[in-house]
Parts: sequence; structure tokens; C-alpha cells
Amino acid sequence: MDFKKKSKNARAIIVLTATFIAMLLNIKYKRDIIDSLIILIIVLIVFYIIATIAIKLIDKIRLMEPKTEIENDKKDKDKDENSDSREKTEDNQ
Repeated sequence: MDFKKKSKNARAIIVLTATFIAMLLNIKYKRDIIDSLIILIIVLIVFYIIATIAIKLIDKIRLMEPKTEIENDKKDKDKDENSDSREKTEDNQ
């Protein structure tokens, strides 16, 4: 399954959880309705941005190759180049 399909609902869950917590805190501290709505809108926007950035970072990190594979590929290429140059020098002699 593709990562985008797996993380499809992650952004919504993060935003709704943060909004729910903000709503409970607004009720606990008995804030006015206008102040509560402004806080909720700000929380929605901020956590939507945070969730979007987090999902993109996780996707990029997930697609990165491990460092050991890259180093092994370089070593293999160096060996191939050295063997090719040796064959060329042996052909010239």
C-alpha cells in the first residue's frame, strides 16, 4: 500500500485531536465564544501546516536509501572501474 494512502487520514486525526484539546481548554477556562472560535481557527491552521510538513518529511525520510548501500555501491563502482582500466592496460601491452 502506498504511503500517501496510509497517511491519508493522519492529517485529519492530528488536526482534530489538537482542536478537541483546544476546545476542552476553552470550556475549562470559560472563555467567551468569540475568543474560543478565534483560538480554534488558529489551532486548526497551525496544526494543519504542522501535519502537512510532518507527513512530507516522513515520506522523504522513508524514501531515502540507507548510507551503507550507497557506500557499497561506490565501492563496487570503483572496483569495476579499476578492473576495466587494468583490462585496458593489459590489452595495450
